[in-house]
Amino acid sequence: MVGAVQLRFKQTFSFVAALIALSTGFAAPQTNHWRAFTKADGLRENSCVSVTVGAGGNILVRHSRLGSISIFDGYEFSTLPAPGTNRGRLYESPGGQLWTVTRDGLLEFRDGEWSPHPVPQVAAHFRAGRTNEVRLQPIRQGRVLILLPEETLQLDSSDPEHLQIDAVSKPVSTNILVGELFRETAQLPDVFSVRRVFDVQAEPSGAVWFATSDGLFRRAGELWEAIVAPVGIMPRSVSVARSDVPEGIKSHTDWKARFDAKNGDIWLGGASEIAWRHQNVWGIFSSTNQVGPEEVIGFAESPDGRFWCSTPNKVWEFDGKNWLMLRGGFDSINALHCSRDGTLWVAAVNGVHRFAQGRWIANGTEDGLPAVEVRSIHEDAVGGIAIETTRGWSAFHPGADTDVPRTYIVSTPPGEAHYREGAVVTIAFRGCDKWKQTLPDRLLFSYRLDEREWSPFQELNEVFFTDLPLGKHYFQVRTLDRAGNIDPKPARLEFTMVVPWYQETRLVLILTVALGVAIFFAALAFNRHRKLQRSYAEVERQIAERTRELEVANRELLHGQKMNALGSLAAGIAHDFNNILSIIKGSAQIIEDNADKPDKIRTRVDRIKTVVQQGAEVVDAMLGFSRSTDQPPAPCDLNAVVDETRKLLGDRFLREVEVRFERGQGLPQLSVRRDFVQQILLNFIFNAAEAMTSRKQITLTTKFATTLPPELFLTPVVAENYILISVRDNGSGIPPDIKPRIFEPFFTTKALSTKRGTGLGLSMVYELAKKMEAGLAVESVVGQGSTFTLILPVREPETTP
Repeated sequence: MVGAVQLRFKQTFSFVAALIALSTGFAAPQTNHWRAFTKADGLRENSCVSVTVGAGGNILVRHSRLGSISIFDGYEFSTLPAPGTNRGRLYESPGGQLWTVTRDGLLEFRDGEWSPHPVPQVAAHFRAGRTNEVRLQPIRQGRVLILLPEETLQLDSSDPEHLQIDAVSKPVSTNILVGELFRETAQLPDVFSVRRVFDVQAEPSGAVWFATSDGLFRRAGELWEAIVAPVGIMPRSVSVARSDVPEGIKSHTDWKARFDAKNGDIWLGGASEIAWRHQNVWGIFSSTNQVGPEEVIGFAESPDGRFWCSTPNKVWEFDGKNWLMLRGGFDSINALHCSRDGTLWVAAVNGVHRFAQGRWIANGTEDGLPAVEVRSIHEDAVGGIAIETTRGWSAFHPGADTDVPRTYIVSTPPGEAHYREGAVVTIAFRGCDKWKQTLPDRLLFSYRLDEREWSPFQELNEVFFTDLPLGKHYFQVRTLDRAGNIDPKPARLEFTMVVPWYQETRLVLILTVALGVAIFFAALAFNRHRKLQRSYAEVERQIAERTRELEVANRELLHGQKMNALGSLAAGIAHDFNNILSIIKGSAQIIEDNADKPDKIRTRVDRIKTVVQQGAEVVDAMLGFSRSTDQPPAPCDLNAVVDETRKLLGDRFLREVEVRFERGQGLPQLSVRRDFVQQILLNFIFNAAEAMTSRKQITLTTKFATTLPPELFLTPVVAENYILISVRDNGSGIPPDIKPRIFEPFFTTKALSTKRGTGLGLSMVYELAKKMEAGLAVESVVGQGSTFTLILPVREPETTP
């Protein structure tokens, strides 16, 4: 009981203390202390309603709308499904187990989903109308403390089938409202434009997280913190007018700097010379051709005896015999100092620079300095570093950022990491500091290839390599942040430089043999191809010859069908001509007998002209029908074509069969083969006549249609409109079992009848319709009759008669 209450009070106290400390600085915060994380950084959604610092160090974030939560390890965001019942705070155990509170108990994230654990005490707490938050304290895997206002419970979910809830404290009167008193005073910098703060949480290190409507924010201590000016620091003065400096050395030049080394040596720096007293012997180092120190500003000595001096824009190191340049490019150095830990500090106009363990690191206003220009560097009795800038003093806090950055290679070689000899190898990389303590564009990188030395840390994100030797290579790169932390696991990339194929002897030999084999088989294939071509040519010639013969046979068959049709009409037409001749003969006799009667003569002459005209029309119809089938399509009136076809039937046929014509009105002229249409109609009419035994009636119909009729046997070409020519009879109809075969060649139902058929009539109709791109439809009811329809597509442009 006591341990649980103390734990709760300790957490609450640290949280409240963090808010009190921050509330004094919120009126004018320095944005260098702040880091913002939004959707662009990988956050699932900008609107964050709660934030929790997990026991494992992860940051757990609940969102207002999306069904997922964000988990931030300081480097990358990941997402998990959110519990859909509430928006309460999330809690993490040291082993990474997640918990949250609901109105009925707890939810535990297990096996990719949230599992409910009913807790009657929690349900009673909310049923009582209490609004204060129920907090959790995960203590180990499967066990969590539930901090209720009246008591503390322990839930053990290690066995989900037998959930165990124990009371570890009795009711007490202590109520601590965590953070509620200070939440109204929490204000973020105006530069972030935050509309609302939903939740605040503190890390054990003192950093504070804010869940807001516009993102996730973190405020932490910086590497450099502003302080008041240290007491007792006096400006340094350089005096060489001392008894330990001989007059010859004093008058040698205008000395600007003096340093007394730990071993008793004395160093003097001037405009172009350095004087050194070693073992009571004075020596002069002169700068010739600007290869040595000039205008020395100061000296510094490390605990292990290393020695440096600074000129206005360079730092030099003494190797025991000569001065060698350590680094250049400084923007007007103001001071030089070496701390107790061996770190070399340089105060310059462009920031403070430090050199430790072979690495240079620069800090500026981005790291918390009040101004970029640094005037002096001071170290206290315990090794603390303070610097003076043009806008005040700052103290160095290396413990503000101890997290190492991570390094990623973002571009990899193409294919299987193989480069041709002589190719330029380009590798890009990036880094990420935990919590973005050092912004990505200020990270420093060092790299090496194979077993070479590591390059100096510098600001770059891409390297190029040329003229690499053949074989395997590996590239490593590591990141350094501005606090001096190095990625302990450098990113690594392996690739291979390969010789061009034409320089690989074994490959060239294999390719030569393969080429010879390929040529041999290509020759064989070419020879077979030539033979096949000749065979194909012979086959094509035979096919062409057979096709011509088939076309000739088809034309002869079509002509024979016409002649058969004319033969079928011959008896009726001969009877018609006998009637005509009888009328002419009778009229001639009447004229002879009544030569003196002009009226009778005129009447008989008119009668002769009429029947002669009728005979001429029959002859014209027969000639039109019997013309060659090679005539091109021509515009024609389909009603007229049907009329001409009726005339071919003759009076005798029309006396035996009643043929009616239902004429369609306003039909457009179509460009069709007139003889094809007539032959199709005659086949339909003859078949209809043979299908009837008594009360023979045939109805011819023409009409305009926009849709196709049912029961198509041949689909016409697609058109917007169609003209339908139908032949309907009242015969016996077509049985359903033979209807699908009526257009097959040589299929006939009259093989055993007295009117034996060839089975080619309707098949010829099918071929003629296909040539005209027309369609065919057949409707038949057994015992009631059949309707055969020729479907002619109307194509633009058309003219109306």
